[in-house]
Amino acid sequence: MVLTAVALVAVNLRPVLSSLPTLTSDIVAATGWSSATIGVLTTIPILCMGLFALTVPALAMRFGRKHLVIVALVSLSAATLLRAIEAVPELLFLSAFLAGVSIAIATGLIPGIVREQLPHSLGRATTTWTAALMGGAALGGALTVPIAQWLGSWSLALAFWTIPALIALAAWTYTERDSPAHDRPTEIVRIRELPWRNKIAWALALNMTLSGIVYYTSLAWIAPSYEARGWTQENAGWLFGLFTASQVLAAFVLTGLAIRMRHRRALCTFAIGATAVALLAIAWLPEFLPWLMLLILGFFVSGVFAMLLGLLSEYSKDAAGAARLTAMAFFITYTVAAAGPLIAGVLLDYFDSWSMVFTILAGVAALQLLTVLPLRRNVHVD
Repeated sequence: MVLTAVALVAVNLRPVLSSLPTLTSDIVAATGWSSATIGVLTTIPILCMGLFALTVPALAMRFGRKHLVIVALVSLSAATLLRAIEAVPELLFLSAFLAGVSIAIATGLIPGIVREQLPHSLGRATTTWTAALMGGAALGGALTVPIAQWLGSWSLALAFWTIPALIALAAWTYTERDSPAHDRPTEIVRIRELPWRNKIAWALALNMTLSGIVYYTSLAWIAPSYEARGWTQENAGWLFGLFTASQVLAAFVLTGLAIRMRHRRALCTFAIGATAVALLAIAWLPEFLPWLMLLILGFFVSGVFAMLLGLLSEYSKDAAGAARLTAMAFFITYTVAAAGPLIAGVLLDYFDSWSMVFTILAGVAALQLLTVLPLRRNVHVD
């Protein structure tokens, strides 16, 4: 039941991000906003995910993890519901802020909860958690345009994702009703005690950061890029759906391989190379098997990130260690990665070149190779 509740929470942590890009043209038509402004709508929640990651350990100690997850789900439900008010599109920015804070809280708490409540099932729990996370992104990317066509409103389609958030809220509240022993961390986690001087922690954080830049910038701009280059909104949405759907398979396959393979770093290196090649193809050959290129991109960029998420628990000796490492990694990753969608929007406003944007992303992906070597097995971050 705990694993199911964790999965339901995870499913709701990405639709608020993946649902918006497929309706970019509708939002621009209704508001007249520039590409940079549209990029801000993705940058805000990612930035909040980074900044508020540092506050999660203290909040968990003060209010309890069980109740804090409930607060996050209530806030996330409110954030998605705000998007229904089409007459005031500026509320999208408030929605983005609330969503980012909610995601930061839930994402920062789950690794520690998994480490404490499911200590003998870390592999299965991590795989389920990451697959549900990617599955939520896939659902948001693939279904939002059909929902908008069905409801006749882009704003109601965005607000539709309030429903699964409320379902997750009910499931979590029911599952954790009798778990006071796990309500608070066993010890206080202070910001100054995060592993700032640990080389392995920095290698993991930097790898996640570069992967996050590629992932979130792609998430924000893949659908608009294909629509701008001749695809219909619906077809661009389905291509984006392939990109997000492949992430679910990656969470199972690559995370499972990473657990079993002796040469895990070789797998990570291959995945990074495949990500860079797919981005170059999207940049310069958008007509060349776009469905295959997006499947490859989604599979490997999310697969690498899923493997790295698993290391947050693997490299920690206990739940407190997982909380410290998670707070540091998420703060660095999301604070830096938040700039990706915004910078891409600025480049599009000034140069109007999709090839430039995706070529730069390919270069960012290649930089990940510099951070792979320290991520060996049987090490722990103190």
